[in-house]
Amino acid sequence: MQTRLSEREGVRLLREEFEKDGIAIREGVPFEVAGTILFLDGYDPERRVGFEFVTAEAGDRKAFGEGVVAALERKMEEGEAFLLLVDEWDVTDAADLALAARRFLDELRRREVLK
Repeated sequence: MQTRLSEREGVRLLREEFEKDGIAIREGVPFEVAGTILFLDGYDPERRVGFEFVTAEAGDRKAFGEGVVAALERKMEEGEAFLLLVDEWDVTDAADLALAARRFLDELRRREVLK
């Protein structure tokens, strides 16, 4: 059986990857979407860039239901915010999570959201 990253480990790793790109991550930032207030694992309000590591440990699946995720996707399409959502079941280890973060940040640079 494979051991998954804990909420704390995943958030720490994502924070490190984002901060390498100069993103000023704050944890637990309230973020309104579809009439719901989410408390994001990491977010830079100035740049409107952040992340959420969705884990059972943190009870995130209830908050990040289909309607909320669809509304977040609309916000991203409209350029209102840029959030990396990673489910713990979609990554196998720390290296896989770091790779997901780097790909996301590379895409933001390609789109000139990050410079």
